[in-house]
Amino acid sequence: MSKELYIDQEALATLSLLKEGLFKPVDKLMNKKESKKVNQTKLYKGTSFPFSFILAPSGRRNEIVLKELKQGEKVSLVCDGKVCGKLICEDVFHVDKDERVKLIYGTNNPLHKGVINTYQRLGNFAVCGEFEVNFQDIKNNKQKLQTAISNLKAKSVSSIMLSGKPFHRVHERLIRTALVKNDLTVIFLLKSYVDDGLSYQTRYNVVKYFCDNFLPKDKVILIPLENTYIFSGFSEVLLNAIVAKNYGCTQLILGRKKAGIGALYQDNYFSSIVDTIKGIDIHIEIMSDFVYCNKCNTLVSTHTCPHGSHHHIQYHSDSIMELFYLGLIPPAILVRKEISAIILSDLFPQRSEILSKIHQQLSLNDGLLDDFKPTDFYENMMHLYQTSSLT
Repeated sequence: MSKELYIDQEALATLSLLKEGLFKPVDKLMNKKESKKVNQTKLYKGTSFPFSFILAPSGRRNEIVLKELKQGEKVSLVCDGKVCGKLICEDVFHVDKDERVKLIYGTNNPLHKGVINTYQRLGNFAVCGEFEVNFQDIKNNKQKLQTAISNLKAKSVSSIMLSGKPFHRVHERLIRTALVKNDLTVIFLLKSYVDDGLSYQTRYNVVKYFCDNFLPKDKVILIPLENTYIFSGFSEVLLNAIVAKNYGCTQLILGRKKAGIGALYQDNYFSSIVDTIKGIDIHIEIMSDFVYCNKCNTLVSTHTCPHGSHHHIQYHSDSIMELFYLGLIPPAILVRKEISAIILSDLFPQRSEILSKIHQQLSLNDGLLDDFKPTDFYENMMHLYQTSSLT
């Protein structure tokens, strides 16, 4: 009977990203010697890579198996009670958990949410060797993008890594800017494995709605990206660049406030973590900050607007999400009203009956009875908010 190692969906997705070549030149689980070298140099085969790529599943059962595993021995990988792959052991070695957590997050402060989660998931021993995994999502998404690039004969392919929490007007501007300059734009929508207050399905529905209704369909493609724990630290930008390049993109577009970018001005020169990246053949463009200016009455770059910051409304994602959590509709200058309607409908499904009643009483009525959707209510309310003849 084959020995078994138990892994979760997040580990399975990470292994699949590796197997599909999306971390190249890293294409294998690293052994002890390779791991130590990468952790020290931050390089693998002359290319920037932030830390060693290892498999170190936690749990007492896994530790017992790993301690007894011999070179050349086959072990089954099990996820959610089902065999999802196999591995042929090359080596098993001890993992310094404190060191690894610091390499990923830059800290091992137990108050850091990511640190706590990683300590819980990380075992004391890592295993390396040839492996196979059954995870079709990434394989299918990679093929989908390659087909789109081939059909368009696209030479320039831009990419944007997006959490969409929430999807606001600045995101729209970044995407449209990318479309103008490139043959094809890929929106990688980050698929998190932790509950972050707004479900992945809602975020996907929102971005897909925008793409389907407000963008040329042949020039943009929406791809889910497994946002596993290795992307959580300050090396996120580097890993984003590696994955985008291996998906077939020629450009990665980042907002200046992107987490992990480490941006600063020194002697009138703008620098960031991008300046330290070696060996990754992809152009990384850092876009300027965008704000809403109440003098210009539109979305503007802080580099081109002559008005002071006291005229600027910031697109602060956490604050906009707080409005949604309170059940409030953000102003349309922040979030498109149709998108707000989708988000609020998903966040508060229990409101449907009362919203239907209010909608019937306050809405314009042509005498026809249509199936009510909560999004109808929110969109109608936004129209009423924008009615200004009595203000």
